[in-house]
Amino acid sequence: MIHDPVCGMEIRDISKTETVEHKNQKYYFCSTMCKNKFLADPENYIKQNNSEGHSNHEHHHH
Repeated sequence: MIHDPVCGMEIRDISKTETVEHKNQKYYFCSTMCKNKFLADPENYIKQNNSEGHSNHEHHHH
């Protein structure tokens, strides 16, 4: 199961999502907003995901 590293939303169809490759790892996003948040501080989201599974902030649909 793939989750957006910013909001934790489950990504069901990776062919229709925003993606970023960072340090040879591909990340999938539910929206451009989440992708841009990740790009602003990728290490923060990677660290959160490694320690918590995914971030715990509220997700607002875009």
